[in-house]
Amino acid sequence: MSTSTNSLLAFSVLLPLLLINPSHATSFRDYIGGALHGQLPSNVDVFDKVKTGRRWMPALFVFGDSLVDSGNNNFLQTMAKANYPPYGSTFFHNATGRFTDGRTAADFIEMGSQINGLPYPPPYLGIKTECKAMPKTGVNFASGSCGILPDTGNGSAGNCLNFDKQIQLFEEVTKRLRRQFRNYTDFARYLSKSVFYISMGSNDYFEFLDPTSPQAQNFTPVTFSAFLAQQLSLRLKKLYDMGARKFLVNNVGAVGCTPGLLNMAKPPTPCFEPANGAVSVYNTILPSVLTKLESELPGSKFVISNIFKLFVDVKAMPAAFHISDTRNNCCVDIAGNGTLPCKPFVPPCKDVRSRLFFDVAHPTQSVHYLLVRRCLVDPTICGPLNLSQLMRA
Repeated sequence: MSTSTNSLLAFSVLLPLLLINPSHATSFRDYIGGALHGQLPSNVDVFDKVKTGRRWMPALFVFGDSLVDSGNNNFLQTMAKANYPPYGSTFFHNATGRFTDGRTAADFIEMGSQINGLPYPPPYLGIKTECKAMPKTGVNFASGSCGILPDTGNGSAGNCLNFDKQIQLFEEVTKRLRRQFRNYTDFARYLSKSVFYISMGSNDYFEFLDPTSPQAQNFTPVTFSAFLAQQLSLRLKKLYDMGARKFLVNNVGAVGCTPGLLNMAKPPTPCFEPANGAVSVYNTILPSVLTKLESELPGSKFVISNIFKLFVDVKAMPAAFHISDTRNNCCVDIAGNGTLPCKPFVPPCKDVRSRLFFDVAHPTQSVHYLLVRRCLVDPTICGPLNLSQLMRA
């Protein structure tokens, strides 16, 4: 087995995020407002919210992988955990289970929904374990190492909540929430105004990129992308049938540019291009898949969150975003060579706020903030509606 293959096998448990060749970047200088010009505050502990005057959405429901997991994996038998310092060190000052130094994009979306902000969507398994009341402001079902396909992430690293399981848990939540409304009409209106944030697909690609996997043996990059998009579409329809109407869907990032994969594969190019090329096929067809869904499902609205492009922009113009390092992980990893998760209880780098990556696979809180800040108003990041328009719809 080649070095590159071994690298993909080892890294598949980590759920990497994004990046791509900066030569593909496009200008966004014509956009105005805060982070669109890279004016990321040195301190993002207070989200610079777009003023709304009234609440835009009653709830945010989150489905995904480690990019937006807020602690569900803390309650699972899995190696994919972020329940120890230095994770959480910047904002929470303790590990919550988020795979970053602070808040995730899901947290910032919730904050941006109204002047005072909504509570961060709590992890479903935390609510269940602690027997808490089901909040009407939203729930997080995301689970690190999982993906769109049922078998992704459920292997030697342990168990996770795949998309089907997350949808099943949401169905249980709707039964509990229904009791908090006077009638079904009010409940249906509440669900129709809520936003459903979907962020997964990277881990499906890591399994596809393993040449020994069934996916690699049965699909080409083109047929796998079509299959994955079809499977995503089927599951989005299930959520629609349960009452969801407004969807924010992340595309897949350039997984070949994460520090972990670069340090293991050691490609001669800035990024591991076989990985980037594969996910690019999926990202190309995703808009048409969601457009077709919207035409088939009355009252639905689908918005793509282009995390692929966000990292293009940051990689191409890091100084414009107050980012000083787009290549290396901020925390000291277990192996000491930039290939594994953070080493427990070792302080991270001092310039974490100006780093792209916190660990070998996941971005810093600053970059999560940038994603949502631009998604709120920038049609090149979130379209065909921006996030502000989706929440008001």
